[in-house]
Amino acid sequence: MRLSDLLASEVVTEDGDHVGHVRDVRLVRNGPPLPAFGRSYRVEELLVGRGSLGARLGLDREHMRSPWILRVIFDRHRPLVVPWSSVVTVGEGRVRVRGVER
Repeated sequence: MRLSDLLASEVVTEDGDHVGHVRDVRLVRNGPPLPAFGRSYRVEELLVGRGSLGARLGLDREHMRSPWILRVIFDRHRPLVVPWSSVVTVGEGRVRVRGVER
């Protein structure tokens, strides 16, 4: 699977209810080792919804300092963070998840 398979995909529940669209993903480097590269990356979480811009800027991290106005704006619009373990299927521009509600 490629990252492009996930980005902008519609996220729906197992019942088919619309949750949002994948705006970004969080990766961790703890996958299987690759020769001359080290550990590979794997998807840890999907960031769903418009509020992911603040998360992409790092404003959702506790230690991150930012101008107060940005903090106020992005605190009101937080993304839905979907753990990869909640993903049931990925395909055809759609990601089906379980146990997630908007």
